[in-house]
Amino acid sequence: MGDTSLRRLHFWIAFFATLFLFTLSASADTLQQQIDKTPVGGTLTLFDREYMETAVIKKPITIIGGEETLLMSDSDKPVFTIKNAENVTLKGLHFLQSNAAVVVKNSSKIQLDKLEMIQMFSGVQVYDSKDVTIKGLTLKGIDGQFASKGYGLAVFKSSNVTLDHNNVTSVQDAYYLEHTKDVTVTNNIATDSRYGLHFMYADGIKAEHNTLKRNVTGIMLMLAKNASLRYNDISLQWDWNSSGFTLYNAENIVAENNVFSGNRTGILSQTLKNAQIQHNIFSSNQTAIEFTAADKNNTVTNNDFVGNILNIRSDGSDSRIDKNYYDDYDGNDIDDNGVGDTNYVALQSFGQWMVREPAYQYFIESPAVIMLNQMDKQTNRVETNQLVDSTPMMEPTNAFHKEYAFHLWSFLIGLIMLTGAIFLWRKGVKQ
Repeated sequence: MGDTSLRRLHFWIAFFATLFLFTLSASADTLQQQIDKTPVGGTLTLFDREYMETAVIKKPITIIGGEETLLMSDSDKPVFTIKNAENVTLKGLHFLQSNAAVVVKNSSKIQLDKLEMIQMFSGVQVYDSKDVTIKGLTLKGIDGQFASKGYGLAVFKSSNVTLDHNNVTSVQDAYYLEHTKDVTVTNNIATDSRYGLHFMYADGIKAEHNTLKRNVTGIMLMLAKNASLRYNDISLQWDWNSSGFTLYNAENIVAENNVFSGNRTGILSQTLKNAQIQHNIFSSNQTAIEFTAADKNNTVTNNDFVGNILNIRSDGSDSRIDKNYYDDYDGNDIDDNGVGDTNYVALQSFGQWMVREPAYQYFIESPAVIMLNQMDKQTNRVETNQLVDSTPMMEPTNAFHKEYAFHLWSFLIGLIMLTGAIFLWRKGVKQ
């Protein structure tokens, strides 16, 4: 081997040894050291290893996790604290068994994308910030009572916040927003928590296309105003004091095109002002809508009430009820204009009792109850003010027709398949 070849061999050995030592040294850096070494506005891709530590971010940076990157806090502090910073992006990171994953304070233009959190007390907390987007996050809380858990995503005193396509389960409140302005909450899932969406002192709320199931309350709206609640799937909130929506001391609320199914109460309201409840489906709830201290400017129009024990109840306060479909309406439509010729009155004595004492449901078709319902109908004929719909619709909305048609075809197909299976089985037995 000549001198030139030998020198070349020594060069490559030295090069790869240096590269190996550099890589080994870099991967041994702490999380904070890696962040500090990344230039302003740069991108840091974390190594595929476990990090049990915390770090503070104070500059524009993008941090991306590897496929096997795992982040845990070694104290009660969050894994990441973003403080007095802007243009920070965290993407594809995996967090495990920590008090909190990310806390954002006094920052702007923050993006949290596709973060995964398992067995967390709390997920993300945002304080005094603006232009924050959290999307594609999945979070599973710790086991235990709600009081021993934290919030999934919590936002305080912040504006222009977007929560999109997140999935949070088994926490105290899946999404908690307090003193916020201009918040968009879309396409999220919240399950098995106390409140799915919890808004306090909020102004400018857009909550659409969310799925809220098996919580104590789907959406809790307290001391809030200017909210649009549309196209949400609200089902199976069935604990003793559960509801799909609880609207307390709220104003300028639009609840439209939502589906309330299998809830203790679909919409529970108190001191609700200037609300429009329209084009919703209320199906198989114990009580569909309950008003307490309602405002006369509230409207309940073009909704479908199907299979509920009680459709509408109130404490005597008045709201305008018009053009809804009720499956227990037994009036006629002589002029065939699609509107019943007699009023629908939602007052029902036995239904009120059954809501207060569920054991009464076992007497629902007893002769005494049938007689009581007939007496209610006779009494309700003279009612002209409380819970009266003077234009009840004879047919449900198109949305309900589509849902019903889908289930009908599913039933028919299933019936045909079952009949065919029984025929083939009997044919086989005979042979």
